[in-house]
Parts: sequence; structure tokens; C-alpha cells
Amino acid sequence: MPNYIINKNKDVKGHNEVHTTTCNHLPESENRVSLGYFNNAKDAVKYAKTNGWYSADGCYYCCSEAHTG
Repeated sequence: MPNYIINKNKDVKGHNEVHTTTCNHLPESENRVSLGYFNNAKDAVKYAKTNGWYSADGCYYCCSEAHTG
């Protein structure tokens, strides 16, 4: 089961990207917030949105099934 983090900083489209901890495109460590372990990226993004990260979106590279733009 993958471990997920969210980037504290928004990207150019205004999203806080959710990544697996093994992604090659992780933000700097000081910009990461742990979300925990989930079965899939959609569950991790859903969790992030229900916990205050309303602009959460999946990373294009590691969470493509939850990436909306």
C-alpha cells in the first residue's frame, strides 16, 4: 500500500499535488505533508480534500489516475 504526501505549495494551476513517497517529482521535504497510506491515489486525494486541502490533485507522474489537470 503506497504512502502519500501533499505539496504545501500550489502549482501554476492552483493545485496542491498529491504524490507517492517514491515519486521522482517530489517537492522539497519542507514542503511535504504526510497523508498516510492508501490503496490508491484517488483515495489519497479524496482524503486530502476532506481534510482542508480543497485544491488537491494527483501528480501527473505518480498518481495519474487521480490527476485532473
